[in-house]
Amino acid sequence: MTPLQVTEKSERSLGEVVVVVVLVALLMASFIFYFFKHQGQLTRAGFESVSHVFSARINGIRAQWFMDAQPKFVIIEGNFNDKREGKLKVPVNGKGWVDVKNDALRCQLIWQYVMESPLVYIKQPVEAVLVSHQGREVASYCQFSLPSGEYFIYHSDNGKVDFKQ
Repeated sequence: MTPLQVTEKSERSLGEVVVVVVLVALLMASFIFYFFKHQGQLTRAGFESVSHVFSARINGIRAQWFMDAQPKFVIIEGNFNDKREGKLKVPVNGKGWVDVKNDALRCQLIWQYVMESPLVYIKQPVEAVLVSHQGREVASYCQFSLPSGEYFIYHSDNGKVDFKQ
């Protein structure tokens, strides 16, 4: 090969490398753009899935309550926060729904009994708030929410779980 041919070949391969790098950068930029554009929808769908898991576990605990002849505590087995297996006494109300008498930490404790995990979702804190209404009758429920605004409500008097956006 002559020096001219070697130079033309290296220029051509350098141009090909630049084109490939630009194409990869464009693909990465478009992926990042669409990810951040749809991140809210992904968070919403994921937290809605958490509300379904919460509801399923609530119903499972109530089913266990029926099978155990309606005790004041339902004993469940599982893996807990420190990854150890064991038994957990879950307090339930007279209708069999998970409920805690401690008003100060009522919703936080309900979450921990049901989900067996801390109040965190994808490294975001989950806020647990007890909401009380004083109308014809006193009604209260727990609201579990993310900082982005998604939340679901748990009514301990009837076991209903409602997802809101």
